[in-house]
Amino acid sequence: MEQNQTIISLKGITKTFSTRNGTVEALKGIDLDIKRGEIFGIIGLSGAGKSTLVRCINLLERPDGGSVVINDTDLMSLSASGLREKRREIGMIFQQFHLLMQKTALENVCFPMEIAKVPKADAKKRAEELLEMVGLADRMYSYPAQLSGGQKQRVAIARALAMSPQVLLCDEATSALDPNTTKGVLELLKEINRKMGITVIIITHEMKVIREICHRVAIISDGAIAELGKVEEVFRAPKTDAGRALVFHEGDSREGYDGPMERCYRIVFDESNSNEPLLGSMMIECGAPVNILAANTRSIEGKVYGQMLIQLPKDAALREKMIANLRAKDILVEEVDHV
Repeated sequence: MEQNQTIISLKGITKTFSTRNGTVEALKGIDLDIKRGEIFGIIGLSGAGKSTLVRCINLLERPDGGSVVINDTDLMSLSASGLREKRREIGMIFQQFHLLMQKTALENVCFPMEIAKVPKADAKKRAEELLEMVGLADRMYSYPAQLSGGQKQRVAIARALAMSPQVLLCDEATSALDPNTTKGVLELLKEINRKMGITVIIITHEMKVIREICHRVAIISDGAIAELGKVEEVFRAPKTDAGRALVFHEGDSREGYDGPMERCYRIVFDESNSNEPLLGSMMIECGAPVNILAANTRSIEGKVYGQMLIQLPKDAALREKMIANLRAKDILVEEVDHV
């Protein structure tokens, strides 16, 4: 798997829409490179532009400007027939599954191969293999109405893989699923990425999905890339307001706490120092207590991170001494004045 090789390159992508209230600038000069074989996350709050961006990757929405290069081919330069051919390299799954209700699971997976004129026997064999891979060997002849939400999404994943794509776009693919089903679908996507080397792009508004599966993440805000980096780095120390809003959005640093944020600090630590009495030793060394407001742990790519929201004393010199003490132990410390 050549993860250093760029498979998708977006340069200067712009997109506007006309509405009753005027023109909306949905994308404002997006530059983004995605590496072959990685699981890449695009996250943003509602209306940030993330779904428009993913639809521009396969030109379901045509950008007003810029270039979309996949495997060294600029999709913007292709004819209609050339674009249809190139799209076979890009599978896509959606929040609402988009299965054909009058067709069985097997027939749904066969459908894109029928359109591509794949011989019927070959298409059926391929569909059976894919349904077995996604764990639905015993539901091949079931109709969508007979399947759970998670099973429907597994059929949709099998269908998206039918033409052996190099890229799989997942637009809010787990938003309609319960937490347990979401975990199963994300595990399946990780397995597909690992075994088949397919580049997976996850579009979501949920930071927990990004933490669970992605290698890198781009945070989009108001139509622009606000932050880009490894998931671990963004989670540990978001650098922008948009990044902090998403990291803190689900209570990551203030779970169970909704009080004033005066003299509050977020500390982040990992497995290497999680067994040490970090706060205890700091309070002993500095001779003053701190108030623990909230705490939790998170798993990112199999590595456990812990974080706490603490309130430090009023005395500024003592606060600085405590912060220096924690940082000397390689603990990330950042002030949190609002969320």
